[in-house]
Amino acid sequence: MRTFRDFMESALYDPESGFYSTRTQTADFYTAPELHPAFGAVLADRLAALLRRVKASRPGEALALVEAGCGDGTLAAAVARRLREKHPDAAENLRFVLIERSRRDLTEAVRRLTAFGLPVDACTSLERLPNFTGVLYSNELFDALPAHLLEKKGAEMREVYVDASGDQILGPLSCPDLAVHADAIAPALADGERHAVNLAAPRWLLEAAARLNAGFLLTLDYGKRFTCETPNAPRAYRAHRIESNLTEAPGRQDLTVPADFTALIAAGEAAGAMLESYTSLSSFLIESGIESFINEAAGLDASSYKERAQLKTLIHPEGMGEAFKVLIQRKNAS
Repeated sequence: MRTFRDFMESALYDPESGFYSTRTQTADFYTAPELHPAFGAVLADRLAALLRRVKASRPGEALALVEAGCGDGTLAAAVARRLREKHPDAAENLRFVLIERSRRDLTEAVRRLTAFGLPVDACTSLERLPNFTGVLYSNELFDALPAHLLEKKGAEMREVYVDASGDQILGPLSCPDLAVHADAIAPALADGERHAVNLAAPRWLLEAAARLNAGFLLTLDYGKRFTCETPNAPRAYRAHRIESNLTEAPGRQDLTVPADFTALIAAGEAAGAMLESYTSLSSFLIESGIESFINEAAGLDASSYKERAQLKTLIHPEGMGEAFKVLIQRKNAS
């Protein structure tokens, strides 16, 4: 019998049968870079501005642009293309670094980026990333990290386990680190209500901030700033629908836990990465100039209408605009 966290790890990342090993793009959900290439272009514009700030504060120092959880390189290629075409000063002497646990996807991502003639390094985990100066960014990394699942049973907090048949069974907390989270959320939960605890996410960001000598961390993810009174339940997605059973189709549906930005902000601060900004994806994209792309898609034909709809999904409150947040943290840079 496994904890839900270990079940989620296998269901998502098993190299043969895991969801991300077999996923067909857009079949179950859209990521922002899959929805429209303007997302990557607008993100690149903001990354270029951050890189210029690092260059100004660390003159003569070699810079790196790191994408964590790069997948097959769809977003990295869009960023690289925009930097080369619109921001050659920011791209000058810039080293790209790609982090992706799937060697198959990492190989494809490197292939895509080398086509732009930029130096590219690659590694399969954060632990293999050398200390660097520059910018590290991620898109939907933290909401895909496996999380423990707690449930209130009477006056007691229990952990959810999954047996070989996929049945969910309650048991004792599997590790001492869960106790403080269980005690904090217990008063806010009704009997039978659940709360996910992602121990890995703040640890990951703490490590990333520790490896950043100077520069910025930019996190785009589904989630919000949680408090100890806010339950955070996992969700399963399949064919663009929310599924009720989290464990009945391992590898055939996405499992996700909204990112806890309160924990990510605190983790960064513990490593010297201070909060620069926290905003909705909608505000971030509008401030960064996505309206120019919407205006360009102003035709009356069906393709223009579809393109405008895709762009508006990125910023609409009922689309990605408010459900996704953007966090920027600064360390030793002005």
